[in-house]
Amino acid sequence: MGARRHRMRITADTNVLISALGWKGAEAAVVEMVLESKLELCLSAQILSEFYRVTQYPKFGFKDEEIDGFIGRLLPVIVFVRPVQKVDIITADSDDNMVLECAIAGRASYIVTGDKHLLQLGEYAGIKIVRASELLQEIFKP
Repeated sequence: MGARRHRMRITADTNVLISALGWKGAEAAVVEMVLESKLELCLSAQILSEFYRVTQYPKFGFKDEEIDGFIGRLLPVIVFVRPVQKVDIITADSDDNMVLECAIAGRASYIVTGDKHLLQLGEYAGIKIVRASELLQEIFKP
């Protein structure tokens, strides 16, 4: 028997979760892989509360049942982390730092985001910062 492969651990930014909830695409595919236990997703209370806050924006038009159903499917499979290390790397949008803090606490290999401030970093503390489409290419490359 071969060695047991560890699942890749990621942290997803709020914008990825919102996209996965509302639209089919790379973000939804990444979340689907989490639900199928092909990826491990670590999230923090800060990211979840931002997700809930943003889903309430009228421009999205999400129904409470959709949001609750989405989170209800995710909660049993996510790795819940409590960041202890504070970082202050992104000054243009200090909320982005909570994504870095979560990824560090969860020992994630990747941060999946659509956020330009995070993407500009490219990598932080050995954690690669990529778009959902790039993560999928990384996973499925021959």
